[in-house]
Amino acid sequence: MRPSKIRPGTKLIIKSSLGSGSNTAYFVKRIPAQCGRQAVNLLRFPAFAGLNGLEDDGTCQMSDYQFSRNAEFAGA
Repeated sequence: MRPSKIRPGTKLIIKSSLGSGSNTAYFVKRIPAQCGRQAVNLLRFPAFAGLNGLEDDGTCQMSDYQFSRNAEFAGA
């Protein structure tokens, strides 16, 4: 899956790299690579909201490499 082709708000299934579980996430945006920095994808996990305080909305970042191997469309 190419992260540069996904639209914000797309529902995804993210496979866990540590076990056999998976989580539902929503794609927020992709920050492209620049000046020696890697591209970063921002995903919002509703299950993770509030784990780090009241203002935590469950947003996590993921590299393109990790995203392309662990993400699937929720409808597929």
